[in-house]
Amino acid sequence: MSYTGRAYVGISRVGPDDGTASGFNNLSRVFRYVNENGDSLTFLYADGFLINKPSGIDTLTVRLNEAQGIDQVGSTIQSVNVQSRPVTVSGILVGEFQDENKERLLAVVRPDLSARLYADDYFLDVRPTATPTIGCQPNFAAFQFTVRAAYPYWQMSSAASATLSGVEKGFKFPWNQSRAYRFGRIVRREFINIHNGGQVPVPFTVTFTALAEVKNPKLTDAATNKYLLLNKTLTAGERVVIEITHERTYVTSSVDGECRGALDLSSGLYRLAVGDNVLKPTADSGRDNLQIDVNYAEEIVGIAL
Repeated sequence: MSYTGRAYVGISRVGPDDGTASGFNNLSRVFRYVNENGDSLTFLYADGFLINKPSGIDTLTVRLNEAQGIDQVGSTIQSVNVQSRPVTVSGILVGEFQDENKERLLAVVRPDLSARLYADDYFLDVRPTATPTIGCQPNFAAFQFTVRAAYPYWQMSSAASATLSGVEKGFKFPWNQSRAYRFGRIVRREFINIHNGGQVPVPFTVTFTALAEVKNPKLTDAATNKYLLLNKTLTAGERVVIEITHERTYVTSSVDGECRGALDLSSGLYRLAVGDNVLKPTADSGRDNLQIDVNYAEEIVGIAL
């Protein structure tokens, strides 16, 4: 199948087998663009778009800083810096509402609005470098736009979670009301293994909840001895969330509000390594009154189609 000289191959059916073109997708993953206002485009035939494989989704580049000594053959790599990721989306407009979709492209993909580019369950935080270029043909007009992801790794949109101690949540749907159901259970673990099944170390969020008074809660990686230490006495019912992002760390108490200063300056546990992470919770006092929850999202270096 080809339109305006562009080849679109490998079309697969993603909808019901109803004999209509609306059930087709030309790629093995569904790509979706959502800007910061919540406006979105889904690049499926049913939605009026037929796209090529977006360039850059599987390409990660690095900048090498090299040095060369006197009479040295070759060079020595002194540092490696992973670069931001440009992604270009190109395709054609199809279906009944091609004029309307030209307007939607310009309204949704705006350089003044940040966005997320999804590939199934993974996403990049992106910023368009310009508004889309769109052909003037009334039918099957070509379009193209480029975005740049300052943080280049694809992040899983759904977070994984683990409870180190306290009440481990058990409720989930579907729920069989004819049977007794356990909504949660009390757990007390000296260590817990959190497995990062992605391809790169990832930030995470840890929540300390005090069932009664807890003094100076701490979370330590048993392999590296890196830790997070909160120099604070938590009162009964208080919850402190340490949210580690790619840019900075936020510490918020349900009692005192922002309390970044309570995080000990020697703390160094800011990423979950690839593979197993054996973590140990402690406290100066009240350890048995402490509930600890860890949330994280796996990341990969590229999307394969």
